[in-house]
Amino acid sequence: MLILEAAINRYLALDPEMLDKLAAFDGKVIKIEISGINKTCYLCPDASGIHLSGEHEGSVDTVLRGSPLSLFKMGLVSNTATMLLKGEVEISGDTRLGHKFKNALSQMDIDWAEPLSELVGDSLAYQLHNSGKNVAQWSKQTLTSVSGSVSEYLQEESRDVVTETELTIFNNKVDQLRDDVDRLQAKINSLASSL
Repeated sequence: MLILEAAINRYLALDPEMLDKLAAFDGKVIKIEISGINKTCYLCPDASGIHLSGEHEGSVDTVLRGSPLSLFKMGLVSNTATMLLKGEVEISGDTRLGHKFKNALSQMDIDWAEPLSELVGDSLAYQLHNSGKNVAQWSKQTLTSVSGSVSEYLQEESRDVVTETELTIFNNKVDQLRDDVDRLQAKINSLASSL
């Protein structure tokens, strides 16, 4: 687990702003249940990176549950609505935290010039970096165009998938219902103790 944690944090450190973004999650615990192989992992993000553990005592804020492939796929796609609605990945607990954490990780912006220059020298690193940026930009534009067309078809034409707005409204209503149930439970406990 320590080797994986070191690799993840080394990767995250390539984006100079990522550790500041992770600081917003200090004190939060995200439990990942990997179905199929029956493994559980706990993520504890803070300003120094992400700490991984196979065990955690105490409560967790968010639980993500899915197969290894589904969890990996979730990290790659920008709109996770389809995966959640199909049940490929389940999220419970503080769903807003799960979405914010995923969004923070998906906004990684790595400047590869520095690590490349250490390996191959400045001039070759500059050329590789520029070529890589051009290919990445073209790939991103192509992927955005294709995924936008497919998403629009699935959301607007076939109505097989809900829109991001519909999913956000649903998540907000679930969170509101959970808060209402907690308040009701507190009132019931208060009445029970006064009787």
